[in-house]
Amino acid sequence: MKSFFKRVVIVGVSILLWGGGNASGETLEEAIRHVLQTNPEIKAVAYNRLARDQEVIQAKGGFFPTLDSSISYGKNIIKDASPPLASDQITTEPKSTVLSLRQNVFQFGATQSEVRRQEARVQSEAYLLHGTSENVALQASKVYLNLLRNMELYDLAKENLLNHERIADQMKLRSTSGVDRKADLDQVMGRLALAQSNVVVTTANIADGKTDYQAVIGRFPEDLVKVDPMDSAIPVAMDEAEQVALKNHPILKSALADLESRRAQYETAKRVNYPSLDVAVDYKWQTDVDYPDHYRELMANAVVRFNIFNGFRNKARMSETLHLISEAKEILNSTQRQVVQSVRLSWEAYTAAKEKVTHLEEYVKSTGATAEAFAAQWNIGRRTMFDVLDTQAEYITAKSDLVNANYDKLYSEYRVLSGMGRLIATLGLHLPDESLVETKLTEPIPLPPNWENPAN
Repeated sequence: MKSFFKRVVIVGVSILLWGGGNASGETLEEAIRHVLQTNPEIKAVAYNRLARDQEVIQAKGGFFPTLDSSISYGKNIIKDASPPLASDQITTEPKSTVLSLRQNVFQFGATQSEVRRQEARVQSEAYLLHGTSENVALQASKVYLNLLRNMELYDLAKENLLNHERIADQMKLRSTSGVDRKADLDQVMGRLALAQSNVVVTTANIADGKTDYQAVIGRFPEDLVKVDPMDSAIPVAMDEAEQVALKNHPILKSALADLESRRAQYETAKRVNYPSLDVAVDYKWQTDVDYPDHYRELMANAVVRFNIFNGFRNKARMSETLHLISEAKEILNSTQRQVVQSVRLSWEAYTAAKEKVTHLEEYVKSTGATAEAFAAQWNIGRRTMFDVLDTQAEYITAKSDLVNANYDKLYSEYRVLSGMGRLIATLGLHLPDESLVETKLTEPIPLPPNWENPAN
């Protein structure tokens, strides 16, 4: 009876840990969709992307004229100090209004270069948002899978505990009747305590998993739905995955857009070596300026400016932008290496996990058959109770290892897809609207010339 109540308690705890049994649980796709819409890291990058849109508008303002107005009002008191009019005083209240129109005609393409620079910065931030979304989606899949993993390990720990309780009940009866020694019962009770401890540990792991889930997803889990493998979306060879990553990875595209932005910045800096041409039109009217007259004035002119000397600032500015271009190139090379490294490590983890799962499935079958055989032989006295406990413990351990291997394989699949920049698309989800760009960067991204393929 006591063992029965323990089983009821364990089942009750299992229901609390897995959820209330609602038929419609939360899928991984739903969890990641919620993350893409609410994650603060993603939203922060999205707001920065929107801010850069306004910088493009500011840069395009150089194509348009500027219109300014100024209004002045004052009072002048003039006294004539010359005799015999030393006491005469003239008071005027001058008013002046000026409209000024300015239009740049030629600036050696500085405005066009600045527009290109800002547009490239928009592209860079859009691709960065895409990359951030991929990374956060991978984090979300990790906490989702880890929570499912911990729940399955809890079930196995519970199964192990129930096996030990059944053996302990039988040993108590056999010890009471004098069939087995009390020392054997003590050993069984010790193993039972260890099984209870494992249930406590797995319960704590579930609580930790829920905390991690809330931190990444933004809400506590309810009823999670098990995830299907995504083998069909994985390329057949590592080289193929690598080439896809070099072509499509958003962080790599962001680095390339940064390089384009630096090049446009250099073109803007070169404009100081050439003259600029502006057209100016001023319309001015004044009253009570030269008492009692008033007048109006319209003035139009063209202004050519050319800087001759600026304290070596212009030369230093161009040298600065050249260094920034070199920096962007090295950042691009470094990003290429990191992308390739990430894909290769993910691929190796994926292939190793697949092979491990295959072996562990055979191991689970063999240990399960052995455990059943030993239990049957113990009932007829051909095996000891400890033989049965050892084989059952090995069987539970094998199933636990298989659970871990299966979830490692699932996560490695998501790692490969994320390394190629395709995780969100493969899940059938949409990126944030701010990650969309009107123009695409088409410059090829080859491997660095000094990169050596360790597979060769």
